[in-house]
Amino acid sequence: MKKQGMIFWGLLILFFTVCLLPVTSVEAKTSTFRQCNRETKTGKYYIWRDNSFRYLYIATSKSGNGRVLTEASDGRRIATQISDGSVVYYVETGDSDQNGNYTSYICRIKVDGSGKKQIGALKNVSTLTAYYKGNLYLSCHDENYVILLHTYRMNVKNGAVKRVMKNACVSDQKGQYLLARPNSGALGPLALYVYNCKTGKATRITKKGGSANFSGKKIYYAEYVGDPFSRSGSTFRIRRCSLSGKGKKTLANKIKAEYTGMLTSKYAYYFYYDSNSNQIFYRYNLKTKKKAKVSQKKFKW
Repeated sequence: MKKQGMIFWGLLILFFTVCLLPVTSVEAKTSTFRQCNRETKTGKYYIWRDNSFRYLYIATSKSGNGRVLTEASDGRRIATQISDGSVVYYVETGDSDQNGNYTSYICRIKVDGSGKKQIGALKNVSTLTAYYKGNLYLSCHDENYVILLHTYRMNVKNGAVKRVMKNACVSDQKGQYLLARPNSGALGPLALYVYNCKTGKATRITKKGGSANFSGKKIYYAEYVGDPFSRSGSTFRIRRCSLSGKGKKTLANKIKAEYTGMLTSKYAYYFYYDSNSNQIFYRYNLKTKKKAKVSQKKFKW
């Protein structure tokens, strides 16, 4: 059993190591769910797992020990959690089998500790990535290829499950829209999709995507131009489109960079390596077309 447990945690660590754009928050005006941890305040609370992955803690302060909100069932560990500050959805996972597959149990509890309930089960859950109007969205490892992640939707009332995106995991949310891309472990280029939770349809925005995020009522994304593996470095153009993926517009035609970070209506953050392999961070003004060095602390991912 110890060996099987090591397989599971090895896979979990692998996911967080290679996932290109881990989700830090998922946004909806009516109910904001975010992946919660010791450093991130969700509503009035900080919600986190202890080092044993056995207990889920909650506190109103960033410091202090907090109190135990819930404990994993015997033989399981808490793998991921998401909350809007009122309700917490979390995943309990058992040991993996000889093929590295495992069963995940999706649970719900209120922040006051009441209403604990298991709402469903699913194979190989990696991360809870989003919530929209009674549906959870989850990234799950492929049973035959651990790096490959698919996105599933689970109804929180009846536990009904459906795969909604193949070879794509969610990286950002704006209301009914989800940004998603393959989890290849590579910086790029990668396909970029926007998924509409209302219609259940995914639209491919580009085949050669770099970083991407929602900003205001638009999607901003970097797109590789030419050979991404050129010795002289990668070249990007910065574009934007509507939340549905339409109305594409180029904001910057040519930026030399190793990779891009956050993109907004005003700025594009990017970095590259100098001759000593040090990361040099920049912020590019999309209006003035000028770049400026920024510290790593001020760089926005």
